[in-house]
Amino acid sequence: MDSATATPPATPPALLSALQRIRQGGPASWGRPLAIAAAGAGLAVAAVAVTRPPRPPLQRPLPVAVVMAQPVSRYLTSRDYTGEVVAGRSSSLGFELPGTLERVLVEEGDRVVAGQPLAHLDRRRLRAQRQQLLAQRDVARAAVEEVRQQLTLAELQRDRRRQLHAQGAISREDLDQQIHGSAALRSRLVQAEAQVDDAEARLRQIDVDLARSVLVAPFDGTVSRRRLDEGVVVSGGQALITLVESAPLEVRVGVPPDAARGLRPGQRHPVRIGDRRLQATVSALLPELDAGSRTATVVLRLPAEDLPVGATARLSLRRSETGAGFWLPTTALVAAERGLWSVYVLEPADTAPEQGRRVVRRLVEPLHSEGDRSLVRGTLRPGDRVIAAGTHRVVPGVRVQEAP
Repeated sequence: MDSATATPPATPPALLSALQRIRQGGPASWGRPLAIAAAGAGLAVAAVAVTRPPRPPLQRPLPVAVVMAQPVSRYLTSRDYTGEVVAGRSSSLGFELPGTLERVLVEEGDRVVAGQPLAHLDRRRLRAQRQQLLAQRDVARAAVEEVRQQLTLAELQRDRRRQLHAQGAISREDLDQQIHGSAALRSRLVQAEAQVDDAEARLRQIDVDLARSVLVAPFDGTVSRRRLDEGVVVSGGQALITLVESAPLEVRVGVPPDAARGLRPGQRHPVRIGDRRLQATVSALLPELDAGSRTATVVLRLPAEDLPVGATARLSLRRSETGAGFWLPTTALVAAERGLWSVYVLEPADTAPEQGRRVVRRLVEPLHSEGDRSLVRGTLRPGDRVIAAGTHRVVPGVRVQEAP
């Protein structure tokens, strides 16, 4: 306190009386008054001592939340692997034949069924060729019928001449001429029938070309892209429409080879797509590793859901691991020197309970993290009481108290 503003303690009455006697009597009268003055001074010191403020009470140890270290020898790990939602089938459709695109019957986003027409070419030339071939075939059939009738008549005459020759009524030459005429007619009949067959074969080809000039959906799906419009001259094989199969969708995920060895077709695993959590079924494990990532591709079939193709999917795989350690809250870990980690542990009580326990540091090594907990190993002992949270408020050596 500043001396200029401090208020001195009051002087006792006995001390004031002794000082007055000393001033009146001189040195000879100083003995007893001095004793009285000394006694008064003692009383003044005692009064000053009594007026001092009391000491503040001792602060209680800081309460902390603790967990008990329990050892484990096996544990389950969960790892997420990223993949992509793909359609079971996705095709870029086009015409096999070149021609002029006459009409497109669908738009992007339309749902179609297998066999539904999607577009067609200008088919007028093919139809005209078909009519021409129909006429040629009809002429060829008429010719066949005419030659067949002539052949029937010629064979009857041949048989009759054989009877006449046997009776000696005609010469052998007349019989031979009739036999030759019948054979010639048979040859003409074969040629006429071949012309009919050729016309019918060309008609079948025209029918095939007419069918190929109509683009149909090979499976149920959704039109994801329309590339061309009417009036465009397209070439054979040029992509016109992209069709994506509606369902079921698939997820393709790349996982490490050692994780893929534990997967089997038919197993079900959780898959997260956006905010949806689904159960997908393993349908295939591709035998070749991806050349870029060196991972094995796992194909999983999704339930029939309205999901966007190309969306990101996350596959969660759980595995049983062997290893001794302790599960602790991740908030209990404290960064130490040289990249190490540590935890704060309460020593056994060495004083009265109200004075708390001393904090010591134990070095640990994180083995695996999962959510808000971590598996560690190190200098921990079973039963150690580890500070679970608020480690930034304590340091080794300070005394704390376990919170209820």
